[in-house]
This record gives sequence, structure tokens and C-alpha cells, in this order.
Amino acid sequence: MAEELYAHTPAEGSERWHLLDDHLEAVGRIAGDFAEPLGLGAVARLLGELHDLGKASPEFQGYLRDAHEGHPHRRGSVNHKIAGAVKAAGEADLLALLILGHHGGLPSAAEAKATLRAFEQGGVPGESQDYSVRRPDLTTAEAARLELGGLTSRLEAELALRLTYSCLVDADSLDTESHFKPAVSADRHDVVRLKELIQLLTRSQDALMQRAPDTEVNRVRRRVYEECLAAAEAPPGVFSLTVPTGGGKTLSSLAFALRHAQANGLERVICAIPYTSIIEQTCDVFRSALPAAHAVLEHHSAIDESGANGADDQWRVLASENWDSPVVVTTTVQFFESLFGNRPGKCRKVHRMARSVIVLDEVQTLPGRYLEPMVDALRALVERYGASVVLCTATQPALQESLDLVPGFASIQEITSTTAIDFERLARVEYHIDLEPVEWADVACCVRDHSQCLIVVNTKSDAISLLEALDDPDALHLSTRLCPEHRTQVLNAIRARLKDGVPCRVVSTQVVEAGVDLDFPVVYRAVGPLDRIVQAAGRCNREGTLEFGHVHVFNPNEGSQPRGAYRTAVDHALMWLGRDGLDLGDPSSFPDYFRCVYGDLNTDAKNIQELRAAFDFPKVADRFRMIDEDTVSVLVSYDLETVERICGEIEVLQHVDRRLWRQIQRHSVALRRRDFDKAMRGGLVFEVAPDSALYRWFGEYDEVKGLTGAGPDPADLIQ
Repeated sequence: MAEELYAHTPAEGSERWHLLDDHLEAVGRIAGDFAEPLGLGAVARLLGELHDLGKASPEFQGYLRDAHEGHPHRRGSVNHKIAGAVKAAGEADLLALLILGHHGGLPSAAEAKATLRAFEQGGVPGESQDYSVRRPDLTTAEAARLELGGLTSRLEAELALRLTYSCLVDADSLDTESHFKPAVSADRHDVVRLKELIQLLTRSQDALMQRAPDTEVNRVRRRVYEECLAAAEAPPGVFSLTVPTGGGKTLSSLAFALRHAQANGLERVICAIPYTSIIEQTCDVFRSALPAAHAVLEHHSAIDESGANGADDQWRVLASENWDSPVVVTTTVQFFESLFGNRPGKCRKVHRMARSVIVLDEVQTLPGRYLEPMVDALRALVERYGASVVLCTATQPALQESLDLVPGFASIQEITSTTAIDFERLARVEYHIDLEPVEWADVACCVRDHSQCLIVVNTKSDAISLLEALDDPDALHLSTRLCPEHRTQVLNAIRARLKDGVPCRVVSTQVVEAGVDLDFPVVYRAVGPLDRIVQAAGRCNREGTLEFGHVHVFNPNEGSQPRGAYRTAVDHALMWLGRDGLDLGDPSSFPDYFRCVYGDLNTDAKNIQELRAAFDFPKVADRFRMIDEDTVSVLVSYDLETVERICGEIEVLQHVDRRLWRQIQRHSVALRRRDFDKAMRGGLVFEVAPDSALYRWFGEYDEVKGLTGAGPDPADLIQ
């Protein structure tokens, strides 16, 4: 009788070893089930049955025995990936890199080829190829070759590899978890069905509409909602939802997505939102409309897991790993950086994007320098992998293929019949545009005439300049100089002041735009991209309690602008704002505007498509950074008691776990690398614990301005 071979040691408190044959069979089956609807089932099954083949070596079996008996071993010191990679390469060269990367991350095709060549020439210590372990049958291997043969381009093959890799690493993690943590594994199966969610949403919306007064705004909202439900029966594709601010876009898009998923047998709704500042607001709306346990997964970096002990917290942590949830709300950054990532933790959720309804909220905020790879990948998810994409905004960008500026979508179906007339009916503001350069002191003088007023500028330094010119001790400020916890408290204070009718002047950067639920009678907006001006206007007379709110567009003589695509968009905006008859309330204006902007941009500025075609997964992941400024986060003392507790726990634990990291992010501000280095030299920043890579700010943190950079050279620390 052959000696039994193992994949894993027994779990703590158990004597049951994880048999290698069982693990390979289970991972192949789970991965194949994930990939079958994508037309890649045989490929994923083959990879699952091969991925840990190297664990059959005497060296690895000895490594497991030593680990079980408590003998020290460096983790990963015995290679177990080469043997399976060699077998996979025998079926198709590129499959080898998926097995080589199933723990450490996808390598490039060139790196994988070099690794296999080195093995052929001299072998890899700790691996031989003579194993008495199960092999994939010939039928599976032949089917895998046929599936791969159906891919017609290198970019198609690259995305297919990503999806298959995602199926593999998710299946491997799930089966390993079921061995080591069977109770945790069992918790994953409690997922609510889409049909139940549609019923819940229908009931809550019907009740909401019955209570709502019969106003023009509510009539438009009701029609948008009903049209979304009617359009949901369409087959999968690319859709646009062009709805004016206040038109009920949030719940109407959810209604379309849920009904569309059910009608087409899709598996989930993924809502990607550009800013963490509005994710919590959106999730609150969704949860109110879908009052069922485990219905809405909120997954982003700023969520606080300080009290993650209950069953719902446990489910959230588990579901965040692979997005196994009927409704996922995440950031646009998390969505696309996972799609173009190469590490198992990020990639594990990618196969959930297929056969999903992907709602891109405020789609006009997608960065122009990455539009080509983003649109190309989304188009493939729709055309080959059964997804639908919904482009949501009041200011639709130019993403139609026929426009020839971006390799866009072949067809975009508008969900509603909303027209310029509807936008006019919902118009709640009058625009006052003055392009003559004006000093901050003059802007401040105008602002003082209004008891409640929001002023949005383009940069953090501009916000501070205007605050100082305003010289109002009661003024509030919003920007990324404030840590997320501070910004949350400021938003709460703003809403309270507005509700109570007390003075409320707020100077903000763009963090207040795109969906933040605020309602000012007057808004001032420094000249910016046209869509940003309209988004700022969405914070004015939002609830329609005035006949008209007033939006003043001004041109600050001393103002600055972010570099790159933003500045290009501002240059075009200046030309459009100077035109006679421009109607910022007319949605038909914006595709033409974006077409002009995109014409002056390189929509694949980092050559992502070329790297994808070369199967260089590490470089794609490195270059695709939607927030690509080199920054370092520092803990600030907005809430001194909490920060002291965090630092104390780190000193005791000597590491930062997930729970602490979430809290750290809520109380941190990002410094650009050069500013961080200057602060370190000036003695304003210190490491919390040796080798922790976590830093604490000991310079000034103002209760209004946030991190000011007070120290030896305050003017230069932060801009």
C-alpha cells in the first residue's frame, strides 16, 4: 500500500491530516465550478488538480512532519509549485505561471519561462517529478486545450488567465479553510437570494412613494424608478443611467441591477463608487431598502472593524475576501486595482466580477489616463463573461466606440427616457458665471454676505488660503488634510447647522462633491472641469425647498490646479464656460465636452495594454495605480485617546492586524513622500514601534485645518 501523502498538517486540536489527493480533487472541483459558466471550467479544474502536485515530494512531506512536530522551518522553504507548473506547461505554456503564482502572486510570462528553464537544466532543490499522486484525466486536459483555443487575442487570453487564476486561488483558500477552520467555512454559506432582495426593495420603495408628496421632483423620481424596472428585462450589455441630481439614481440603479440580475441569471450586483466619503451614505440607503442579514457587503479601506466580534462582522470579513455576497459596495479604486492586480488577496475576488451587474457610480470620474485598459476589460467582461455594466451619472462621458477617441463600448443603451426637459424640471439652481480673475479677499467678501454657503476649490492649498482670507472663526473645512474620522464629524456638524438654520460657511476641496448629501442655499465653485461644477451644484438646493439656489462659478487669480488630466479638463472648461448659450443643466452637452478632453489625453498613459498583451502581470499591477502619488500615511491626534490606545496595542502586539489597520486608516492623513521625508528630518514624524512602518505625526493638527505642517518649515511641508 502506497504511503499516504498530505497537503496540510492537522488543524489545532485535531489529528486529521489533510490528504493531498483530497485537496487536489476538491480545489479542481471548486475552481472548475466557479469557471464553468465562464467557459473556462476545464482549465480551472486542470489547474486545481495540478497546483499542489509538488507537495508529494519527500522533501515537502518531511517539511510537513517537521512542522507538525514543532521543528523550526522557514515558511515556504521547500518549493512545491514547480512540479504542477511543469505539468501545466505541457498542456499550455501560459498555464504554468498561474500555478507558479498561486501563493506569491502572478509572475510575468518571461519570469515563468525562466523558472521552468532553470528547473529543466538543473532542477529546483526540494522537488523531483516522480510522484505517486493522482493525475488529471486526459479528457480534462483536452477540454482545457479547447477552451484556451477559443481565445482570439492576447488581451482576451490575459483576462481569461486572470479569471482562471482568481477561481484557483479562491478555491485553494476555501478548501484549505475548510480543513483548518471548518466552523468559519460553514459561516460562508448563509447568503440571501436575489429574489428575496427584489421583494424587499419593492416593498420599501412602494411604501416610500406612497408617503412622498406629489411634487415635480417625486414624479420624475417615480418615473425613473419604473423605467429602470421595465428596462431590466433586457439581455446583458452596457447601459447608461443619465439622471439629474436628486432624480433618485441611487435606489433606481439598485432596482435595475437586482431585477436585471434575476432576469438574466446573473449572480450579484457590484456597485463601485469613486469616493469613500459617500460609500457609507450609499450603504445606509441600500441597507434601509434591503433589511436582510448579509445582503449588502461594504468593502473599502476606511471601514472600521474595531468591534468586529459579532456574526455579521464575521460574515463581512469573510465575504470581503472573495465578494461572495448578493450586493457589494466598494470603491472604484478597489474594483479596478483588483481587476488589474497580481497578488492572490486582490485577485481572489476577480472571478465574481463575471456574470455580475457592475454599476459604476459617477462614471465621469474614471481617470482619463487609464480609460483604455478599463473600458477594454469591462467590454470583455460583458462580451465574453456575461456581465452587464451600468454607467451612472448626470454628466455622461464619451465612452461610445463610434467616437474613436477611446476604444469604447460598441453599444450603450440608455435605461430611462430622461431628457433635457426633465433636467430642466428638476433644475433647482441658477448658475452665475464670472470668468474675470478675482482675489481670495474678494471671494471672502462675497461669501460673508451669506449665512449658509459652500465654497469648493481645486486644491488643499487654495482651501487654506480662502479660509485665512475669510477669517471666520465658525467656518468649517473639508479636505484630505483632515483624517477620515475628522471629516465624518465635520459632515455631521454641517448637516446639523443646516438643519437648525444657523450660520454654516464651509470651504472644501472636491471631497464634498459627487453624491455627498448636503443642501446649501448658495454654492461657490472655483473654475474646474465642467462635470465637477455640476457636481458641486448638486449640493445646492438639493431638496428643492427654495425656488432656486444660486451657484457662483468664479476664477481665482491666485488659485492652483492639480496637474495632468484635471488641468486639461479645466482648460477645456474655460473655453466652454465662455460660450454663449451654454446650459450646464443640459445632459447632451457633456459627451461633446468629454470628447474634447479625451482628445487631448493619452488614455493609456502607462502602457497598460502593451504590458497586458505581454502577460507582464507584476508590471501591470505596479503601473495601474488610480491613486499613484507616492504617499505615506501618518497617525494624527484628532482623537488623542483613540490614537494613544492604537499605539499602545501595537507596542504590545508588535504587529498591526486587520482590525487595527482599519482604525489606523480612520485616523491617518497621507503625506506625499517628499513632505514625509522633510517632516522626518524636522522631527515631526516618528515610527510608532521599531520596524512597524507605521508613523505618528507630532506636528500641529488644527481642529479646523487639520494637518498644517507646523514645524521647522511649515510652508513647505504640505501643499
